[in-house]
This record gives sequence, C-alpha cells and structure tokens, in this order.
Amino acid sequence: MKTLKERIADVSRYLQSLMTPSVFPEVQDAVERKDKNLLIKACRKAKIPEIYLGILVPLLLDIGPDVKWPFNY
Repeated sequence: MKTLKERIADVSRYLQSLMTPSVFPEVQDAVERKDKNLLIKACRKAKIPEIYLGILVPLLLDIGPDVKWPFNY
C-alpha cells in the first residue's frame, strides 16, 4: 500500500504527463467541452493507470480552462 506522500507524487506526475505536446491539445479540448469520455481517452493515451482516472478526470473537469493559479478565494 502506498503512503499518502507517494500517491500525491503519482498524481502530480500524471498531471504533468498530460502537458506533453502529443496529449495536451486533446486534454484542453475535452476540458473546454466538459467531455468526460474525451478526457478519459486522452488520459489513457498518456498511459495514466485506471486507478488515477477517478481522481484526475473530476479534478480537471471541475477547475475548467479559465481558472487561474493560484486560486484567489
């Protein structure tokens, strides 16, 4: 069983893998459309394990393309 620290590192690594030029346009399109299936397809293309799709997909669809970082609450 992985520790919380290891799981956070994995999520971070998989998020960064979605930034590669071969996948990012698909991710951006899916998020703009709020298309879960298209986003899952892009994640699978980036070879993200199924176990992390349940974390990454809702996260990316929730924040959307217009959210700026850091958040201003």
